[in-house]
Amino acid sequence: MKKAAFVYKDEDSMSRMHEFYDRVMESLDVPYLENYINTSFGQTHSLLVGDQTKPRICTIHGGNGITPLNIRLFLPLLKEYCIIAPDVIGMPGKSDPYRNISSKKDEYGLWVSEVLDFYKEDKMSFVVSSYSSAMFLSFAKSFPDRVDKSVLLVPSGFAHGPVMPMLKRMVIPFIKYYIKPDEKLLDDVLEYMGGKDEAIWRDFFDLMMSAYKMELRPPREYKKEELKGLNAPLFMIASKKDIFFPADRVFKRAGEIFGDDIKTMYIESKHLPSKEVMADVCEKIILFLQ
Repeated sequence: MKKAAFVYKDEDSMSRMHEFYDRVMESLDVPYLENYINTSFGQTHSLLVGDQTKPRICTIHGGNGITPLNIRLFLPLLKEYCIIAPDVIGMPGKSDPYRNISSKKDEYGLWVSEVLDFYKEDKMSFVVSSYSSAMFLSFAKSFPDRVDKSVLLVPSGFAHGPVMPMLKRMVIPFIKYYIKPDEKLLDDVLEYMGGKDEAIWRDFFDLMMSAYKMELRPPREYKKEELKGLNAPLFMIASKKDIFFPADRVFKRAGEIFGDDIKTMYIESKHLPSKEVMADVCEKIILFLQ
């Protein structure tokens, strides 16, 4: 397997990301086991989080995101579940730092299946968000019988917001910040993403935008015929204020694909929901999964 380009500025940048990863996991104060999984696309670092006697679900962090912050979003789910949480290859985390998985070639589904094979899980419920919703849909397209239930938060894979505002308010500031970090640029990004009032998100975006070569290509969007085999219960949660995947566009497209056989929920949020919003969201997720 030919490796793509290294996704960090340098080795020191990767070390700083790993230090942040460990610091956030420690702050969550939850039990977890680490595994390294050999996949067709490189080595995947994965966490098994929570009480291992509880039923398992799988979550995957969003694009350019990181597993500990994803676990932090869904922390209340650990009351009922043990969570499988792999680091996406070629994104921040401890998996191989080379972008070897192609969204365009629809390869994320195979990667997810290999992670589940490692844990000996034939069928699984998923709780995913943002870019990882498209990763889940890639899996659901190829392995629909392995999906039990699924929850998609601020999901990609269906429809996106207007391109020009995303370019102006997010993509261009991302590129500028990588070249020359600036507090005003960081404030602007957090204003449109959410998380502005939480220091941990500010620390992460500063590190991610300055030390890591971001994945700026959009995730795949799926067609009705590609997902015709997915009959498992589906719960979608989105916000009208999300600059990337606004609720009205997402729910309309999902309805065209799945008909009325989906549960939907609007949240008052930007792309990154607050802890208060997530507390309510997680209660609804637990009820849905049970």
